[in-house]
Amino acid sequence: MNKIIRKILPAVAVLLMAGNIHVNAQRVASVENSDLPEAAKTFLKKHFNGVAIHEYDKKFWSNSYELELSDGTDIDFDSKGRCTEVSAPDDKLLDVALVRELLPAAACLTLTNDNLLESVEEIEYNPSKGYRVEVRHGSLDDYRFDTGGKLIKVTHDD
Repeated sequence: MNKIIRKILPAVAVLLMAGNIHVNAQRVASVENSDLPEAAKTFLKKHFNGVAIHEYDKKFWSNSYELELSDGTDIDFDSKGRCTEVSAPDDKLLDVALVRELLPAAACLTLTNDNLLESVEEIEYNPSKGYRVEVRHGSLDDYRFDTGGKLIKVTHDD
């Protein structure tokens, strides 16, 4: 029995280290009680004041954060507290003020001209690739912008 445990224990440890390790998978009642970077706390207080954090995961390797708020909004932050992704709750849209803060002015202008600034469901940001903006529209799926807000591509629903 002791030999089996000695063989299995190192294998389990390696699997845990190789996988996506969650250091702080926990429920947090308020932004103030979390160990989020100050920039993330400021962002949450500005755009989601009074909305509690329902679930909170801190990724060990990337030192990034994944949150689910009590209203159903999902938000990811990088290690410095910059928002890298935000998804509206089911059947809801992101607030226009939030969209304007997260996207470059050129991207906001494109969405405004297409009458879609108030139809944004999700924003993803990648520093090397730019922005992916998912919109609620009958035939459009998402917009892709470079980091400066220049339109790269519009994806249509099939």
